[in-house]
Amino acid sequence: MLLALSLTPAGGPAADDPSQADLEKLKGTWLTVSLVSDGKTIVDEKMPPPPGPVTKLAYEGNRWMVKVGDKTVAQGLFRVDATKKPRQIDILDETGESNERSKLGIYEVDGDVYRYCLAPAAKPRPKAFVSRPGTGDSLGVMKREKVP
Repeated sequence: MLLALSLTPAGGPAADDPSQADLEKLKGTWLTVSLVSDGKTIVDEKMPPPPGPVTKLAYEGNRWMVKVGDKTVAQGLFRVDATKKPRQIDILDETGESNERSKLGIYEVDGDVYRYCLAPAAKPRPKAFVSRPGTGDSLGVMKREKVP
């Protein structure tokens, strides 16, 4: 551990800013393991995958993108605040500004597992990792796509 710390550049962005470090942790392509929306299970790891192209979520820098097969179906900007408990994520459209389409959420990343809970657009940020009926909140678990 001491060796790893001594090799980290002093004052590097990850050392000074936990949110920047989380951007690096989120970087890459993610596949849905489970998804509960408004209290209803949409995807579960016990369910067979739906037919057709795979839907993927990709983060690069402060940009997000949803792809179905090779086609990008949605994209925008996002920001995280890793100093909050639980950590916060704001999903924004292409303008990068908070507006009526912004979705507020919470998240955690543990290695190759990403868990989030997002409120519907223009609704308050969830306080816990749960999706109850009537809230519209989406609770998702994703695993990082392994590159061959």
